[in-house]
Amino acid sequence: MTIALLFLGQLTIQAQAFLTYLSEHGYEVTAINTLHSSFPRKIDETNIPVYNLYEDSKIRAMFEGRLDWFRKATLYSIAKNLSLKCDKFSQIIDRAGIELIYGSWGSLSLPEISMAQEFHVPTVYEFLTYPTNSIRVGQEIENFFNRRTVNNLDGRVLSSQRMFHYMKNVFDMHRGENLVFMECYPEKFYYRKRLPLLSSFDGQPHLVFIGMDVYDILPQVEKVASKKIHVHMCNVSQAGWHTNAQEGSIGEYASENLGFVHSFNRFAYREIADGTFATFLTQFDACWVTYNFWGASGLSRFNNGIPSRFSIALLAGIPIVIPEGYLEGCEEIINKYQIGFAYDNYSNLSNELNNESMLSHYQNNAIKNSNLFSLENNVMKMNKFLKGIIG
Repeated sequence: MTIALLFLGQLTIQAQAFLTYLSEHGYEVTAINTLHSSFPRKIDETNIPVYNLYEDSKIRAMFEGRLDWFRKATLYSIAKNLSLKCDKFSQIIDRAGIELIYGSWGSLSLPEISMAQEFHVPTVYEFLTYPTNSIRVGQEIENFFNRRTVNNLDGRVLSSQRMFHYMKNVFDMHRGENLVFMECYPEKFYYRKRLPLLSSFDGQPHLVFIGMDVYDILPQVEKVASKKIHVHMCNVSQAGWHTNAQEGSIGEYASENLGFVHSFNRFAYREIADGTFATFLTQFDACWVTYNFWGASGLSRFNNGIPSRFSIALLAGIPIVIPEGYLEGCEEIINKYQIGFAYDNYSNLSNELNNESMLSHYQNNAIKNSNLFSLENNVMKMNKFLKGIIG
């Protein structure tokens, strides 16, 4: 039996992969993009239609710039209290005969989910990260705005047991069902072959950083590179992630650290979806997962979530290294499967990466355990959960 599902949220790499898989396995998927920027009319290489909620919208400008989410949450809260409904939601739900609404990410799409709840269609939200804010007072405001929406969800998908306990303490959650389900990708995203390790040519450790906050972590890059560890990362200006990034900043760091900082070009979604990117990652000794933790006053976001930069590294079957004590949910996975390590200082990181016996142990385990995290190996519990929500 086909289930008509409406996705409402950000069409991230993970969301596109997940929705494509569902559409191939018994779900008729329609998507509404809640980002301010427009998305193509269909998800790449699928027949999944995509509607841009804020295309040509007069309120779009209100959601741009600093404090954008808080302005959106306030506006939607007022609209809901006035019993206003979104005509675009109504038209799509009626036209497609939607049986289930599924949202995703952190707090950024919860205002729209709140409005969608007014249509009395079973609603599920996947919290890939929560809380989204890394400032403690911001987290308190975030929880205040989200309380009614989160408590009224028919289903919550939480990326870790830590997140489940956090939200259970913050919200009532007496209504609806909960599922702990880590972000994962289909097997076609996984590596196709193993490339020779770069370290086998020069005898020096090579790390890859695949996160988006390149500019924020450059001070950490400098310290790692000073230990004669090569760091490879996406080109700042080519990626276009931070407009305040200084032009050629990676090159400046590379010069200061004798060529130990390198950049690579950004990969397109298709290259990620066909395993090209995962194959590219196999040439590195480990994937380095980090954030600017020291710029945060609230660490719950980092402790609770399993970020994409971590789950994407699993596609390559390479070890994962993280600073100790900040990504506790990730640290638990690394320790359980022995697929990497947490370091407490940069000398410790260097020693571990130069320990050939230990690194080989992590590398072998990363390859052996990689498919444990595939969508194919985990989707049955998600499918059972969603069908249970519909009843």
